[in-house]
Amino acid sequence: MNSPTAVAATLRDQILSLTRAPGTPLREVALAEEFACSRRTAREALQLLARDGLVTHEQHRGAAVREFQAQDIRDLYRVRRTLEGQGAMACASAAPELLRAVDAAYEDLARAATAGQDSVGHALADLRFHASVIALIGSQRLNAFFAQIAVEMAYAIRLIQRLEVETATSPADVLLDHARIRDAVLARSPLAAQRAVIEHIEENEPRLLRLLERR
Repeated sequence: MNSPTAVAATLRDQILSLTRAPGTPLREVALAEEFACSRRTAREALQLLARDGLVTHEQHRGAAVREFQAQDIRDLYRVRRTLEGQGAMACASAAPELLRAVDAAYEDLARAATAGQDSVGHALADLRFHASVIALIGSQRLNAFFAQIAVEMAYAIRLIQRLEVETATSPADVLLDHARIRDAVLARSPLAAQRAVIEHIEENEPRLLRLLERR
């Protein structure tokens, strides 16, 4: 494996699957040996993952799998609250194909949750659903901005999913908030859609913050 992109892709999958736990050191020498690549390739792969928000670099300590701090979570959910709230309000005037995209994204999410609740596929489907709500605004710039934090957000969602499995939360319960958002959007009910989005965020942000306190 001699491409930084290929090494980064494998590491990304491992981090999102939580097989490389938060805080795990990522040493260039060890990675070069593991992936049979040069140290430069390993270094460039880590730089790609740092741009995704999955790897951090600290002076004198090197790279490690991202450990979220409380401010990180607050910032991510501040962005979601703003963008998804606006997306929900836009459902009243959004193009029909954008509403259909929200419905399709929900169906994909439901299938992913049933197929593997504690999985990367489920997290990415969850993220695509929320991206489809933001897309109701009709702004390519906002869509692109959300895409920039998509992998980092998927990582946060994975931590929530692992907690849901540990607490025996059923797929049906996991989908309930998303179904409320979808239904309100399809009904072109902006206030109900925005309320469903905010309630979903206000339930999950504190859960992630409590997870950090358990470290």
